Amino acid sequence: MADDAEPADIDWDEAVRMELDPDTMHETKSGYYFDCPECGSPATIENIVQHGRCNGYLDEQVEGIDFEVENISCSAVLRLELAYTAESESER
Repeated sequence: MADDAEPADIDWDEAVRMELDPDTMHETKSGYYFDCPECGSPATIENIVQHGRCNGYLDEQVEGIDFEVENISCSAVLRLELAYTAESESER
């Protein structure tokens, strides 16, 4: 879950959502990232899960990406969600 940097009063039911497709995720030697929907900086999966923020907000460069993250002002709080459905035992 996100750390203490995440504001406690976020109403995630009111948050803007986007559906991810194969072109949304990018790969580098050090892992996967998304483009932050607010500032466009890389948002590594690790930083989204651990901090709820993009790399621009955290001032962390992504290895192999030609994107300068210094001095980026970003107020986006990010969260990844995995939705699924499964058959019950009786339906198999």
